[in-house]
Amino acid sequence: MKLTGKTSVRENIKLTEDPSYPIFKELYEKQKKAIWFPEELNIQQDALDYQSLSENEKDLFDTAVGYFCSSELLVQNVLVNTFFPLLTDPHAKMSFSTQLFMENIHSDFFEIVLQSFGMDRDKMYEVAFEDPILRKKQSLIVDAIDKISQDGIDPDTIAGQKQILKAILLNNIVMEGIFFYSSFAHFFALKDMGKMNNVVSGVELVLIDESLHLQNGIEAILIMLDENPEITEDEAFVNEIRDLILEGAELEIEYVEHKFGDHTILGISFGELERYLKYITDRRLQELGFEPEFHITENPLRFLQKEDVKKLINFFEVSSTEYTNY
Repeated sequence: MKLTGKTSVRENIKLTEDPSYPIFKELYEKQKKAIWFPEELNIQQDALDYQSLSENEKDLFDTAVGYFCSSELLVQNVLVNTFFPLLTDPHAKMSFSTQLFMENIHSDFFEIVLQSFGMDRDKMYEVAFEDPILRKKQSLIVDAIDKISQDGIDPDTIAGQKQILKAILLNNIVMEGIFFYSSFAHFFALKDMGKMNNVVSGVELVLIDESLHLQNGIEAILIMLDENPEITEDEAFVNEIRDLILEGAELEIEYVEHKFGDHTILGISFGELERYLKYITDRRLQELGFEPEFHITENPLRFLQKEDVKKLINFFEVSSTEYTNY
C-alpha cells in the first residue's frame, strides 16, 4: 500500500497498534490536543485598540483578516477536492480530517473578528480578489489545483503521484507555510505594540495549528518521495517544485513591498519583512531536502525572537502540553 491511491470504501477501515505511518497517528494526537474555540477569546475587548489604529495600521489589519476569511475556506476546498479522497491510510485520514476541522475553527475565528469590529463583510471576503497581488497569490494555488481536481488524475501512476504531491505542496507548504506565516508577522507586530492582545492570542493558536498542518504536508511529501523514488529522479519536476516554493516567496515579497513601500507600519519595514520571508522560505526548502536559497539563518524580526513567542516559531518543537491554553 502507498500513502495515496485508488481504494474501495470497504478498504482500510481498521486501526492497528502498528500503523503503517506512525507519524500521522502522532500528528493526529497533537492536533486533537490543540483544539480550541474562538468563543473563549474576549475579542470584543480589543474594540478600542482597533479604533485607535492609524489608517495604515487598520488597512494592514483589515486586509490580513479579509485574506484569512477566504483563504481558510480555500484550504478546506483544496483538501476536500484534491488529495484527501486519495489518502489510503486511516491514520493519515484522521490527521488530515482533523486539519480540516481546525480550518473550520480558523474560519469561525476570523468571522468573529470581522463581526466584533463591524467590518464590511462583503469587502472582507473580496480582499483576495480585488487586490491584484493577493489575487495572483491565490491564483498560484487555484489554477494548479483546479487542473488536478477538475481534470481528474490516476493516483496509481507516477504522473498522478506528482500531481498529488504538487497539490499538497501548494496547499500545506506554500499557502500555509509561506503566505500565512507572512500575515502572522503583522499580527505579532501588534502584540509587540501592546495592541489587539485578545485577537493576537487567537492568532497564536492559529499559528500553532498551522505549524502542525505544515508538518502534515511535509511528512506526506517525504513519504510519497520515499515510496516513489522515480519522482526524485525526474530532475525537471524536482526543479519545478523548488521553483514553485520560490515563486510563492517572490509573490509574497511583492505583496509586502506593495503594502509597506518605504513606510514603517506597526514598527516594521518592508526590508525587515523581506528578510523574514526569505528566512521562512529557506526553512521550507530545507524541510523538503533542498538547499537554502537565501542563507538567512536567524529570524530578523526582533519581536519574534522574544522568549514568549519563540515556542510558536520553532514549528515542530512545541510539546503538546503547551497547546491547551484555553
